[in-house]
Amino acid sequence: MVPSVTIVDVADPASPRLEQVAHLLNTVFVDPDTVLGLDRIRAFLGANAEPAAVGRTFFVLAAVGAGDQVVGASLFSYVPASNCGFSEYILSHPSVRGQGLGRQLFEARKRRLETAAQATGQPGCHGLFIEATNPARTPPELLEAERETEMDAAERLRLFAHLGFRRVDYAYVQPPLGPGQAAVDYLDLLFAPWSAAEADTIPAAWVLETLAPIWRAWSPTQPPPQTLDGHSRLRLLPL
Repeated sequence: MVPSVTIVDVADPASPRLEQVAHLLNTVFVDPDTVLGLDRIRAFLGANAEPAAVGRTFFVLAAVGAGDQVVGASLFSYVPASNCGFSEYILSHPSVRGQGLGRQLFEARKRRLETAAQATGQPGCHGLFIEATNPARTPPELLEAERETEMDAAERLRLFAHLGFRRVDYAYVQPPLGPGQAAVDYLDLLFAPWSAAEADTIPAAWVLETLAPIWRAWSPTQPPPQTLDGHSRLRLLPL
């Protein structure tokens, strides 16, 4: 466990800690098309004033270490329509990697999502969607560059599998995250089922209802998917 680290909920869009979170995102993720800018993060937190209008509540958890420095973070959303979470990011600074901070952030995020679900009258959150790099589809130069700042992509998938994630049987393409950014086609959509840990399938509606508010915030001009090729349920495949 990382010594002297506190996980804090950053709810104020004007918090100076958000600048540190944005800097950490740009330090860790080498592909600029996968990184949300500070302005978008602030806007997403500001939209929490009217969660019913945007269809989600956006959260930022920061891991704060010595000198009040942000050494890790998790950015994620709770979507009441699907009763699911969607993780935009979970990351830690390379200097503290391998010390258990990822697990601390994962557990803190899960507690926050369970609380958000219970506030809507649900017994708990159905589970969590997350995007993950697929090494077989990622450009080799990106994989090589990632190894300098991130956990190896294959090792990250092994960790996600250990945490209960499985791949959603769906050809996922992340839409552009902002002006001047491009769609990303080398990510898989994963899901960790919490309400039915042994489930081999999930309702397709969970995917559609979760992606709708997330994609509207990311890329307002690109509509989210309306159907998934007529499937009412989607398989969860081993990683």
